[in-house]
Amino acid sequence: MTSRLLLPILIALPLAAQNPGPVGDWALVSAPDLAKVIATAIAPMNFIVRPIARARLAKTNEAYRTVRIQRESGTITITYDQRQPQLMPADGRAVDWTREDGEKFRISARMDQDDLVQTYQAEDGERTNVFHVDATNRTLTLAVTVASPRLPGPLRYTLTYR
Repeated sequence: MTSRLLLPILIALPLAAQNPGPVGDWALVSAPDLAKVIATAIAPMNFIVRPIARARLAKTNEAYRTVRIQRESGTITITYDQRQPQLMPADGRAVDWTREDGEKFRISARMDQDDLVQTYQAEDGERTNVFHVDATNRTLTLAVTVASPRLPGPLRYTLTYR
């Protein structure tokens, strides 16, 4: 009789230990000084184009206070703060998306094992967000990489959510 009671518990243990991925509601707990990160990335640039690059990067790289990630029926939806949700096919296909200020992007999302990879493609470059959950403490890291032929090198930083 005792073995019948233990069997469901033993079967459920590996399921509970699995990483559920980045789905859920997340609140910011740690962010670098993005102004410093941007200043370091653009330091090698010509003094004439540096302010333009700084303004563009500051506009597109915010430390959002909240992130909501949902996966349902072939769609991944990501909502940053109170902004409009970004709906993308879960298979990685890019779709057109227009930000609140009217700027147009191609956005995509796909799972890469337990990580969610989101990409924005704009005329002047690309931003990749990699969402990774540490299953032991349920911390979400958002690793951001911004690349453009106009930048001397990629801009990289990480945000942490719980």
